[in-house]
This record gives sequence, structure tokens and C-alpha cells, in this order.
Amino acid sequence: MKGKRLFGTVILLCVLLTASTAFAAPRVIKVGHSGNAQFPYQVYLEMWGKQIAEATNNRYVLEVYHSDLYGKQNQLIEGCQLGTRDMVMATGSLLTSYSPKIGVLNLPFLFNDSEEAYEVLHGPIGEEFAESLAKRNLVVVGWFESGFRHLFPPRPVNHPDDLKGMKLRVVNSAEMIDTINAMGASAVPMGFNDVYSAWQLGTIDGCEGTLTHMITQKYYELTKTAALVGYMYMPGVLIMSNKLWSSIPAEDKAIFIEEAKKVSRFSYDNQRSLDAEEMKQCEDQGVVFTRPDKEPFRQAVAPVYEKYRDKYGEMLDKILTATGRK
Repeated sequence: MKGKRLFGTVILLCVLLTASTAFAAPRVIKVGHSGNAQFPYQVYLEMWGKQIAEATNNRYVLEVYHSDLYGKQNQLIEGCQLGTRDMVMATGSLLTSYSPKIGVLNLPFLFNDSEEAYEVLHGPIGEEFAESLAKRNLVVVGWFESGFRHLFPPRPVNHPDDLKGMKLRVVNSAEMIDTINAMGASAVPMGFNDVYSAWQLGTIDGCEGTLTHMITQKYYELTKTAALVGYMYMPGVLIMSNKLWSSIPAEDKAIFIEEAKKVSRFSYDNQRSLDAEEMKQCEDQGVVFTRPDKEPFRQAVAPVYEKYRDKYGEMLDKILTATGRK
């Protein structure tokens, strides 16, 4: 009789354990980005979260915070490094202080098109960047498209000479500051979500950025011209804290990476149609695009390459080799 009771108790415990596992609350992971609720990063991260939930039988829930609501990018990157924040979709340029070699991506006219960038970032060079960040407790989960960067000045620009006297907001990146200054404007580093008010107040005359920025941040309310220079490519880097990453089972890590690859590929494919849609939206708002000859701009920024040759020479040569330009 005692044996039967013991057997029954064991069975009951197994059932309860199975039930508790099946109905365990999903693990919540938080991720932040600087774009607003309509920004493509919001769409991509929500897509990634949904795919992870489906692939892991809802063991994880991804909470996506737009507009710096989880913290500003620099704060989130530092928080991920310290293990006090979960994840951030970071602008590549902001990772330079954690991995100096990744700063090569801040050089102007580095890639001819986004597909070229995709191949580099999803190959050995991207792995090398990821390994360097991992040493600082920052795990690269994926690389995402955000579009080439253009100029949004107060008056039409067709040549570097047209930029003289203009104060343009830039990301706080030494390479970008030097690039905009070399083109003839005066670079003003500033936080992303401070741009609109600074523009209104006259602290800056304009800015640079992607077509998505022109739409989502409503820059078309402040200027009716944009120069399609495509002078810089700055990817979004999905970063997870090593503390969080280390606590995730290996089989789930594989799912996280695989699903991120799928959404990353989608982000690059989606950018083509997104560019066309956003140009149309800008034009509907009265924005007139100029399409300058890029060669004078390339010549103007040649000193930037000379300045950073010693710092990025090895990585630059790898990228030029990978893209067939060396």
C-alpha cells in the first residue's frame, strides 16, 4: 500500500511539474531604440519578437521601447555592457568607443549600395566586429538596414560649395563630424531626439540623415529641400547584454540568431521599396530633391580618409578587398 501511495505521489509531482513548466510565465526581454513608433526598427523588432515567441512556444516576450523610452542609446549600450539593460538597437557609430575597429563604418562613401554592405556585415568582417564587441560584454545579435544618409539643408545643395556657412546636426561621431566639416558645412553633434527643437530655435540650420528620418521626425516641416548624396551608410546593430545572453539556453540562442538573420534580410529587401515610398511622401509634403554629382563630395572628403588611414587602414583594406575595389 505504501508503495502504491509513493508511486501515486511521484506521478502527481511529475504532472504538477509538467503543468507548471507548461504554464510558466514567459521571460520578458526589453529592447530600446531612438526612432518613433512608426520607425522601421519598431517594425523589425516587433517582427523578430513575434518570430521568437512562435519558435520557442512563447517562452519569451520581447518588449520594444521606441523614442528612447527605455533610455538613450549611449545609456543602453553602457547598460548592456554592465548587465543592467537587456538590449538596444544601436547606431553603429556609437559603438566605436567599445570597439575602435567598427569606426571604419563611419567613413564616407564606404559602400556603393546596401547589398554590398549586407555582404560585408554578414561575412567574416561582420564576425570580426562582433568578436571585438563580445570582448566588451556586448553580443551582436544582428545587423539591420537603415538606409543611406543624405543632407537636409535649409536651401538647395548641388555642390560642396553650397554647404558653406550651414550648421548641420550630426551623430556624435568624430568621423562624421570631420566628414561634414570637410564638405564645407559646420557639424553640430547632437542627440537624435533633440534635433527638431534645435532646428526650430536656430541652433542648427539643418541636419543629415536617412529618408526615414525626414518622414518620421517630420523634418519636411522645417525644410523643403534635400540633397540625395548618400554619403554614409550606418547600420543598426542589435545588441544584447552578455549577462542576459549567458543565461539563455544554447538551443534558444540559435533561434534568436536564426530569426534575427531572417528579419535582417527582410530589412535590406524592404529598404528598396521604402526609399521610393518615402521619397514620394516627402514630395507630397513639398520637398524638392537635388541629385548632386557625388564626385566633388568624394574629393572633398579625401582628407578624412588620410586622417584615419593609420587607425582604420587594416579594416579599410579588408572591406575594399571584400567589395572588389582593391
